[in-house]
Amino acid sequence: MKQNRREILRTAAMATIASSALSSVAKSQSAKKFDSIPRVKLTSLPTSLNKMANLTTLMGGSDIYIKRDDVMELAHGGNKTRKLEFALAEALMSGAKAVVTQGGLQSNHVRQTVSGAAKVGLEVHVILSNPVPEMEAELKGSGNYLMDQIMGAHIHLAGAEGRGPVVEKVLADLTAAGKKPYNIPAGASNAIGSMGYVNAGRELIEQWKEQGISPSHIFTATGSCGTAAGLLMGLRYFGNNTTKVVAMSVSASADRLKPRIRQILNDASDMLGVSHDFVKDDDIHVEDGYYGKAYGYPTDAGIAALRMVGEAEGILLDPVYTSKGMSGVIDMLRKDKLVNPRDLVFLHTGGAPAIHPYANYFKA
Repeated sequence: MKQNRREILRTAAMATIASSALSSVAKSQSAKKFDSIPRVKLTSLPTSLNKMANLTTLMGGSDIYIKRDDVMELAHGGNKTRKLEFALAEALMSGAKAVVTQGGLQSNHVRQTVSGAAKVGLEVHVILSNPVPEMEAELKGSGNYLMDQIMGAHIHLAGAEGRGPVVEKVLADLTAAGKKPYNIPAGASNAIGSMGYVNAGRELIEQWKEQGISPSHIFTATGSCGTAAGLLMGLRYFGNNTTKVVAMSVSASADRLKPRIRQILNDASDMLGVSHDFVKDDDIHVEDGYYGKAYGYPTDAGIAALRMVGEAEGILLDPVYTSKGMSGVIDMLRKDKLVNPRDLVFLHTGGAPAIHPYANYFKA
């Protein structure tokens, strides 16, 4: 009987060793597959991950950390820099002489694309629309729009027809001029762009290990969905199956955003060589109770969250994106809406330059 028990234990141990070896091989193959995707270096990584000790004390619960993707090297930084490392690499490989992208007048993505294109020597054309018509003078007078002008962007303004027809015309004109334009969608939110946050997922896993934390949730403000999709794929692809990625909508209902995240996940799965159900639908979490009127419009709760983080931590959020996301995190903590929260992480995706055109929201 003892002999049988020893044999059973030995067999189980050998199976565990074999399983670990297979797991290591699989992880190595995954990393090799990911690292084969072309990338151009646009910033120094990793970005920092810090505990917000003062905010944690104010909230009186779980430790709260912040991932500082607002601190990067493309004209005041932001999450799109990671995406552009892959998108601009593809543009260069395709032989493009110009890139085209689009967004709102104060688009953080557009500002980073203009900066990245200048860095790698590509002409850049941007198609901008106004999400807040009553603030046109303010939105064109400072912040990201002014930075786009300073960095030499060719700016094309879209009217009632929307950005789509203008994008098509600009692409056609550049093609006729022999410039082989490369089109980057709004937010660089497609499969190649999402690879920036697949990489961030790997980076976070290592940082959490080094700091000895095991986050139950990571929160990211979400509009075009590429960051949320990439982050979710990255965590799962590189072995984290427990941290819940919560996409905090800044612009639309969960019913609209979940299909976008699913599509980007599917396209990213094709790129990485995994099945479409590698990330399950049940793993897609969108919180849509905090975006207010629409994209580009601040909320009272968002402005309060921006002030709270600024006063407590000396960290600047932006008025229409990260502030909305943070307001949701604060509300969910205050109302005890999170299940077993632990070592919570807020991904700061940037956007502080947009504070300037929204200055009236901060005047007493």
